[in-house]
Amino acid sequence: MYSPGYSTIVTAVDIQFGGRCGQVLRGAACLKKNMLDSYFLKELDDEQVALFEFNKGWKLSGIQKLYYNCLVKELGGFGTDPGKFIWPTSVTMTLDGDLAVKDSGNEQIQLFCSEGLYKHRFSYGSGTVKGLGDIVCIQDGLLLVTDGSKAIKVFSRDGEMIHQLKSPDMDWNHSYGMAILKSNDIAITDWTDLGKIHIIRIDLRMSAITRMYVMDGFHRPEHIAVNKREEMLVTKGQLFGKKQGSCLKVVNKDRIQKKTIGPSYENRITFVNPSGVCVDSDENLFVADRGQNYIVMFNPDASLVALVVNENLEGPCGLSVTKDGLLAVADCYHHSVKLYRYK
Repeated sequence: MYSPGYSTIVTAVDIQFGGRCGQVLRGAACLKKNMLDSYFLKELDDEQVALFEFNKGWKLSGIQKLYYNCLVKELGGFGTDPGKFIWPTSVTMTLDGDLAVKDSGNEQIQLFCSEGLYKHRFSYGSGTVKGLGDIVCIQDGLLLVTDGSKAIKVFSRDGEMIHQLKSPDMDWNHSYGMAILKSNDIAITDWTDLGKIHIIRIDLRMSAITRMYVMDGFHRPEHIAVNKREEMLVTKGQLFGKKQGSCLKVVNKDRIQKKTIGPSYENRITFVNPSGVCVDSDENLFVADRGQNYIVMFNPDASLVALVVNENLEGPCGLSVTKDGLLAVADCYHHSVKLYRYK
């Protein structure tokens, strides 16, 4: 953009409304920042002005510019061959920076390097309910897998099943999402008796569950994530009848439900069937909605919201943020995992 009288301006504004990466690129300029912002705002219509000003607010949560629908890489495709998926439903990062994907259709865990190249796969066995379950990586690099059954399966990154953790006190029949707390306890969502969250402590040396705490009052909780404040972020999918779903529940470290986000948020977004959830290093929060086929990002206190992906998704489920700062999305019915730039 060129302004008469200022020959050294090399700043460009590119706000995306049609699928391109929305971004604000700043170069050397000889105008003060407030004068530059004022100049650009005059060039934008009311809707674009609101978006531009909204983007600036994200700087407080570590984001200098926002990208929209900015697909960097796509992994997989339909099939049963190595590197292909049927129903990818969960993703996580290993300690080495690899991407581990749980494919509920092939009943396989597949690993890809940070460049997106296929490495290897292994079977996690048959789940009781297709589509349920999750995968997480713990501190020593082991992979924990739930599959809708009562057991937690523990695998080495090479695919050897080391443990199958069960307890006679475990009453869950439909394990779903999973997250690791700071204490290394494990939080697991479960659809038994309408819905619960189980918080368990494990001893891998003894291959045992040593402690269990159960939180009731949830209805079909799905995926779960934990932030640095050890708040649990739990998605509740689409419910029918008198039970209210289509929202995100925030549970504080004292195990008290602190906040509900949704179904509607300030007339900007409406959740229909939220599924995957994750948090980045700046505590920004991402929620996938497989009913609306989009990904929403909130800042840490949920005072800001951005629709970072709203194109070319079909049933997005699990989410994770890579070490390179890309958002990994298990795009279930497109049989792929997609990596997006969002900042």
